Amino acid sequence: MPSFTVRLADGWQRAREQLPLALVPMLLAVTQTDSIRQILTYDGIHIGIKFGVPASVVTVWQFVSLPGSGVTANVGLPLSAPFAMVVVPGVLLLRAGLSAGYFGTIAAELLGRHEGFAMSVLAYFVPFLVITALPYVVLVPLALGLFGFGSLGEGGAIVGAVLLLIPAFIAAGYLFWATPYLIVLRRTGFVAAARGSYQLAVNGGAYFAYTVGYLGLVLLVSAVATAVVVNVPAVGLLIGIVGGGFLGLVLNITTMRFVADIDPQCPAAGEWPEQHRNGDSVVNT
Repeated sequence: MPSFTVRLADGWQRAREQLPLALVPMLLAVTQTDSIRQILTYDGIHIGIKFGVPASVVTVWQFVSLPGSGVTANVGLPLSAPFAMVVVPGVLLLRAGLSAGYFGTIAAELLGRHEGFAMSVLAYFVPFLVITALPYVVLVPLALGLFGFGSLGEGGAIVGAVLLLIPAFIAAGYLFWATPYLIVLRRTGFVAAARGSYQLAVNGGAYFAYTVGYLGLVLLVSAVATAVVVNVPAVGLLIGIVGGGFLGLVLNITTMRFVADIDPQCPAAGEWPEQHRNGDSVVNT
């Protein structure tokens, strides 16, 4: 099984060949209006780190610790009623469509399928809509139940809901981060892909090792990304969105091939050169 750094180098090369796809994480980063506003209105010096798994389209926000007191949660959507009733569904549909096309195109390039971006959107839109909407389906009702309808416009309500669910989010993040990759690799639905991700996670081994390696990379990158994006808000924000878009593409491609390698139900993504094989783990071929 290739090492994490070898996989990153392969992902970097493949990302250079699929550079237009980096526009997707860039665009999704721009839709995180809460995060952008928080940085532009911050006056001070902020240093921080982040952790995260590749459970969705990776953008600059996975690497940036936002300034604020205590724990902050930014959903990137305007939640004030009744404005939310109009804007939120549209943004969710946009994110789901872009994510479906993005992941589907990456898988198609990896496996030699003849599927373009538009075809991938049509094929995988529904399961990616479920993935995109699920966090809001969980958080918004909880915030309403705890703080009332008027609290939707207050960040504290969402933060309180997140704090209550932190242990569950950590567990779910580990168990199900492979779900979007399995949807496009297996050409299956959300439930089947989630079950497949759960099985890979509980088996541990390569899945666990990759998760640890990914967490370590995000930790290291986040220290630099946070310092640049937050403390140099105008130029740093632009650099972060563009650079984070390319790095996100690298990591999503790297992770896509990793999942294809370890999942026996996925089509083979090609063999690795002999010098990059190590350990006893079997690569799906």
